[in-house]
Amino acid sequence: MNIAMIGLGKLGLPVAEVMAQHHDVRGYDVDVNIRSSTVDIKLSWAEAVRHAQIIFVAVPTPHAPEYGGETPSSHLEPKDFDYTALRSALINIRTWAPHTALIVNISTVLPGTLRPMITELGLSHRFCYNPYLIAMGTVAQDFIHPDIMMLGFDQWPTDQHQSQANTLTEFYNSIQHNNKHITVGTWEECECIKIFHNTYISAKVTIANMIQDVTQSIGHANPTVIAESLRHADRITSAEYMEPGMGDGGPCHPRDNIALSWLAEQLNLGYDLFHDIMKAREQQAAKVADALCQHDLPVIIMGRSFKPNTDLTDGSTAELVAHYCETVHHRTVMYDTVSDQPAVYLLAHDRDYAPTWAPGSVIIDMYRRHPRDAKDVEVLWYGVRDAEPPPQ
Repeated sequence: MNIAMIGLGKLGLPVAEVMAQHHDVRGYDVDVNIRSSTVDIKLSWAEAVRHAQIIFVAVPTPHAPEYGGETPSSHLEPKDFDYTALRSALINIRTWAPHTALIVNISTVLPGTLRPMITELGLSHRFCYNPYLIAMGTVAQDFIHPDIMMLGFDQWPTDQHQSQANTLTEFYNSIQHNNKHITVGTWEECECIKIFHNTYISAKVTIANMIQDVTQSIGHANPTVIAESLRHADRITSAEYMEPGMGDGGPCHPRDNIALSWLAEQLNLGYDLFHDIMKAREQQAAKVADALCQHDLPVIIMGRSFKPNTDLTDGSTAELVAHYCETVHHRTVMYDTVSDQPAVYLLAHDRDYAPTWAPGSVIIDMYRRHPRDAKDVEVLWYGVRDAEPPPQ
């Protein structure tokens, strides 16, 4: 098929390169310096969308930088995403693309966003909302092996949209060979699936970390033991993300909670769990900073990125911990290095660490993997306190 990908950033480019292994893919981005060995990148809208049967839109729907999650944001006024780039892209597509092309938006929007925009632009009959549930750092792999997929249309079911859903399903089946669950519905249903998927993950991470906040305070309890038990309560949780450790991060989840907080206010729901989730995330990071800085040693964080096996620091909870170390405790923080002098280390990623720590160092292990009987160093399993709790 002839495919166009509009927006070749962290999401659009790796997805387009996977598509290009099976189909003819042209791409366009405002950044003229982007290169690809498989995607035919064009320098104009007209060239990019010419003869396209399906046009995928992966342009940013950002917040301002201060909403990213690397620094505290719960005190900021909640706000919606910025849809300027999305609206501009759709206007250009309407101008330059074939009138028969199916337009598929994979950029995140809040529930209730698309209907007024797409209706105003006159694109309702050929517009699908099809956001991907992927994680930055593993975009291509997650795109090839999705667990669920959603296809949202103006109305459902109609014969026209059924045909478009069939076209998209056949297209994805040419690339993805797993037994994914596909939900076909309205724009609003798919807007909700996407945003609540991300914020539900955020809530799970926060609740898991609340367990270790409690055990850190009361003593004589290992939060991993507690979480392991709760993992078997199928009605409330699966095993994914149910691991006490570092807070939720990445370029999607923190900002999605802020945006849903804004929506809760707009809809006058009368409650705002999502603001509280962000506040809890920050307080949890502040407590980790307290644990680091109570030791009179240089502070080193092992794992600056928001998760292992990536260099991305978008929404990094490690950087959020460092923020509290520096602003509250006035301590300088170093990242991803091993000192030849004693230091206090935060093991911020759930992976094996086997460096030679200087004697006298303190190791704070967020995931309780490092042996506590290590020689010449003190290993503290965060969330596990064997001493009596402090007086109230």
